[in-house]
Amino acid sequence: MDHQTTSIQVLDLLEGTWKGQGRGYFPTVTSFDFRETLVCTRRDEKTLAYEQRSQKRYDGQTEWLESHWESGFISILDNDDLQLVNIQIGGRSEILIGTIETREDLMRIHFVSKALNNDPRMVSSARTFELEGDTLRYEMEMQTTKVNESTPHLKIILQRAK
Repeated sequence: MDHQTTSIQVLDLLEGTWKGQGRGYFPTVTSFDFRETLVCTRRDEKTLAYEQRSQKRYDGQTEWLESHWESGFISILDNDDLQLVNIQIGGRSEILIGTIETREDLMRIHFVSKALNNDPRMVSSARTFELEGDTLRYEMEMQTTKVNESTPHLKIILQRAK
């Protein structure tokens, strides 16, 4: 399977609505559980629009609170890598570049930040998506001005909504 076909197939496979629960942690924040809905909509052959909305519940709390909200696009670049561009509810925007790795029934996309704007705390971010059938595993790590190395922040397992 050539790389271009893989990029287009990845967009095809991500299209749809995904829901799940995960865990958030970072040295400078109180750990939390979160639940998320991710909606991916095909815009054209090389572009997928997405909206990601989360609610979180801090350790020791029982109530879910509105939390993270971002929207953006995943598009295929001329060299067949993927580009993820987003804007987040607090005003931060990111551009990340991703490479695709396939193994049997598993597709992995690893995105690394190329540009971070409107959040002086951020140094770098990375996201890894693993897609296997109707299961999407997602991890996010980041480096900030207070945490000197790239450190895990979020981990979630989403299921394709029927």
